[in-house]
Amino acid sequence: MDVLCYISEDGLVEIKIAANSVFGAWRRFKSRIGEEATRYSDYSSTHPGSLFLIDLPNQSTQLVQIGEGSQTLWPSEWPVMFETCVYTFSLRFQGIEGEPQIVHSSKEVVERFSCFSGGNGVAFLSGSVDFLNEPGKFSLRYRYKPVGEPERTGCLDFQVVSPKLDTKRDYLHILNKVNEEYENLVFKFLTKTYQGLQRGGKSNDLIWLSIFKSIVADYILAITYIVNKPHFRVERRVYQHRADAIKHWSPLMAERLNEAAYDDRLESMRFRNEVKESTIDTRENRFVKFTLQSISGRINKVLGELCKAYEDQLSAAEKAELTGYSESLKRLARNSLFRRVGRFEGFRQESNVLQKRTGYAQVYRAWHILNSGLSLYSGATDIGVRPIWELYELWCFIKMKRMIAEILGLEFDDEHITQERPDGFDPFRDNQMEHIVTYYPESGDRVELRYQHTYNRFTGEVHTATTEQRPDIVLNIIKPDGFTLTYLYDAKYRVLDDRNAGDMDNPDADYADYPPSDAINQMHRYRDAIYYGSGREDYAAKEIIGGFILFPGRATDAKIKERYFYKSIESVNIGAFPLLPDVDHPEKEGWLLREHLTSVLIDRSRSQQIEDSIPQRGLSYIPVEAAKREDLVLVGYIKDKATEHVILDQLVYYVPSGFKPGSIELVYGFDKAKYLLLHDAQKNRKMYELSGYPPKSATAEDLKAKGFNPSGGSYLMFKLKSKHPIDMIDLDLSRCALKGGKAHTVPYFTTIEELRATSSRPFK
Repeated sequence: MDVLCYISEDGLVEIKIAANSVFGAWRRFKSRIGEEATRYSDYSSTHPGSLFLIDLPNQSTQLVQIGEGSQTLWPSEWPVMFETCVYTFSLRFQGIEGEPQIVHSSKEVVERFSCFSGGNGVAFLSGSVDFLNEPGKFSLRYRYKPVGEPERTGCLDFQVVSPKLDTKRDYLHILNKVNEEYENLVFKFLTKTYQGLQRGGKSNDLIWLSIFKSIVADYILAITYIVNKPHFRVERRVYQHRADAIKHWSPLMAERLNEAAYDDRLESMRFRNEVKESTIDTRENRFVKFTLQSISGRINKVLGELCKAYEDQLSAAEKAELTGYSESLKRLARNSLFRRVGRFEGFRQESNVLQKRTGYAQVYRAWHILNSGLSLYSGATDIGVRPIWELYELWCFIKMKRMIAEILGLEFDDEHITQERPDGFDPFRDNQMEHIVTYYPESGDRVELRYQHTYNRFTGEVHTATTEQRPDIVLNIIKPDGFTLTYLYDAKYRVLDDRNAGDMDNPDADYADYPPSDAINQMHRYRDAIYYGSGREDYAAKEIIGGFILFPGRATDAKIKERYFYKSIESVNIGAFPLLPDVDHPEKEGWLLREHLTSVLIDRSRSQQIEDSIPQRGLSYIPVEAAKREDLVLVGYIKDKATEHVILDQLVYYVPSGFKPGSIELVYGFDKAKYLLLHDAQKNRKMYELSGYPPKSATAEDLKAKGFNPSGGSYLMFKLKSKHPIDMIDLDLSRCALKGGKAHTVPYFTTIEELRATSSRPFK
């Protein structure tokens, strides 16, 4: 099905573009953009001609002519090119010599087209291109040679839009926010499509090259004009010459000549001779020479880096074009004009020559443009950017990072937020790079947001048993006692159409956005694959509380809460949140995600978050009624991680007994103690259930045989029921007041009631 047709005015070129699934993309696009969708895109051509577009607004497969023909620009029409579709291009040439060719910077695009000869000066170019994750402007450039005429290069430009967001506003908003956080990370060379950005702002080699390509032709033309008609400056110079060396005599000089001849002094006499001379060693010519040397040197440097970095991806035509510019600049720099011009040392005042004179004014303007950089707003300079899925992923992290700070009431310029980010951060090239943001709210919690964190068999207590897992975003809420709540988020720039997906349950008649099923399944796999344990051989305890997809869906009303992917959060803590920019209403941006983060960061207690997540971290959750007030708790100190590992490995905790200092003071019923509360110098606290068996006496030798390192004397050994800590509802260990001072390492007995009395949530 043809979606676009272009026929040049001279009839030498006909271009047809076909696709199979544009109507679905158009309906989704229009549902997002509204009435503006019918005047959203511009089309242009280097040569006059006629343009025909498929009649998407009227749901017709017929091609309708745009304008009256013989035009080069067709502004404000509906789009027919969508980044979710695959397109077949067919270019027909007649009355030409040789083979036509596609011209593009990417070798991949060029190699997608094949040339066929039809005989009698007729030739065809055909190929298919998909624009997945690359919305922007696509330039279909082609080169051909009409019979008996010079070779021509034609170009048909059109916009590729995304049906998932507003490509003009939302996309630029994402680009801008990512560029603020990760300077110049958004830009990329060898892309299929390009973004038109305004000049003025930040710059790097890639930005410089994009601007250079837009001005180099005019710059070379201006330099050529200057070489042929350089600016001269008239100077007055004074010499002391003999009479026979002077050609032009003023009346005063002639009078002095006569006097010298009368006195017979001509042989020794020197006459003051003022001469007007023209010179090309002007400050304007020095400036032109300086720009020529600077631009020539930089294009050589950039070209060398490109050829090295993209040796197998750079098309021959692109390389030849850049090399041609470089050679032209070198040739101009060797002109004799510039050999007679000195070094440029700046301007002391404005120059009318640079402001107004032909050639010089163009060079002056080009130099300022090259040094202006780019701003991330719509403009005229074409530059490639990263695929939109990468930019969306980065933007989601930035959005969550700022949203968490707002919820916790913290600012990024104070000491309550710290960031760790490697120099040259590029997570899409180096999978070891990680951006970590740590928040320190007044609650005493520590909140960590990690971007591109890796879990594998060697990542310590939180690890995997098999393959490496790398979720996009990890949120850790670390309580004062060390207990950690872990949530995972994956950003997916994909949506499913409820009318085309068979496993959707939405009853609405209108289009709705759904996350892809495989993305939801990935969150289940994360929760099954990532474990908590004291070592790599311990895989019994799951780590993840919940896993969520962030996807480019629209959520404009409460109906979103009735969809399966949101309702599943309450039942299994796995689901999805729509997240897209909302330039008109920023307060509504990601409002469901904000509700969720507010809940886990502030509103819901630790017990409320984990009671529906059994068996996260391998915990046994004991209801408040199951723990009696009078149940005894043994409180013990552990000095380091190594000791803790031995305790959990042997399921034994020992205390000194007898009468020496540091021994435990026994209380009535100590042999029936129910729980063990362990704490360390970092104020980490964990509760374990004891086996219920009476403690046994032991010597130092008995304990050394189990891997402990006692100092001597007699001891009591208490047996643990499990190496997995437990959590009691309505008992916040981080708030319990334990013995301090010099006696904080001495074990002692207390009761559940006493612990609850000092907790921030008293027993009811």
